[in-house]
Amino acid sequence: MLVGLWFQLVVVSLFVPLRPGEDWHTPCYLPGAMAPANHIVLIADDDRLVRESLGDAFDGFGWDVRTAACGGDAIRVLEGQRLDLLMSDIDMPDMTGFQLLSWVRGHASQPPVVLMSARADEALGRTALAEGAITLLAKPVEVARLNNVINSLFH
Repeated sequence: MLVGLWFQLVVVSLFVPLRPGEDWHTPCYLPGAMAPANHIVLIADDDRLVRESLGDAFDGFGWDVRTAACGGDAIRVLEGQRLDLLMSDIDMPDMTGFQLLSWVRGHASQPPVVLMSARADEALGRTALAEGAITLLAKPVEVARLNNVINSLFH
């Protein structure tokens, strides 16, 4: 009987909102239960709209998002916490995405890097791969393409 009661409590607590404002599909966790671990991405781009739109896409994928408006800000974030992925524009005012990639490669336990550029072409893509990037994405970044890259890296 005790097992049956426990099962009913678990099922009810997973599907019934526990706090005001929650929808039926809002994930709820039992006390002491582990919440799913989120990946963390850093988006480094001097264009605020690019940071926001990519941030929204990653948010929709269930990722935690950090942003940086330039390479220097990105390095400060990278020095301060563990990240799972760095998305960097190639053309930023204080340093290029290649310079940021070089910094990342010189530091242990740094994330894989995806470079982005509005001027992406085959030659730039080959250079990005040769320098150690996972790939080069053309801007504006297509969500389907981004999803494919993420799935190839993390699933």
